[in-house]
Amino acid sequence: MAERQYKGYRVYAYIALARLFAVLDLDLGQPDLLDQTPARILSARERVSKEEILHAIRSNSHMTDKVLEFLLAEKFVTLARDERGYDIRITTAGVEHLRRYRQLYRELYARELQEHYRYTGSPDWIR
Repeated sequence: MAERQYKGYRVYAYIALARLFAVLDLDLGQPDLLDQTPARILSARERVSKEEILHAIRSNSHMTDKVLEFLLAEKFVTLARDERGYDIRITTAGVEHLRRYRQLYRELYARELQEHYRYTGSPDWIR
C-alpha cells in the first residue's frame, strides 16, 4: 500500500490562513487593511472550526493539528475551545503575513495548489 504523500505543512498553513481571512470579508489589497483588521476580527460572527480547517486543507487530523500548532506558535491565529467545539480566528499578525507573502506562496506552491484543487476547483477565498 502506498504511503500518503503530504504536501508540507507550509502550503497547508497558507490554505488555512486564506480560509480564516475569508471570514473577515476584507480585500488583501485594500490600502487600509491593517487598520480595518482588528475591528473585523472582533466583530466576526462566523466561527471557523477545526473540522473546517481539516476540510479546507483536505488532510487528516494529524496534519491539521500540525498546521494549527505552527499557526499558533507564529501567533497567526487564536484558538478557543468551548462547548460547541473549536473557534479558530486569524490575528492581525496572520493578516499581515498573508498580505506580505500571499504572492510568494502562490508562486512557490503553484503545482501543489493546482494538484490540491484538481478535482474540485479552487474556492473563491484562495484565489
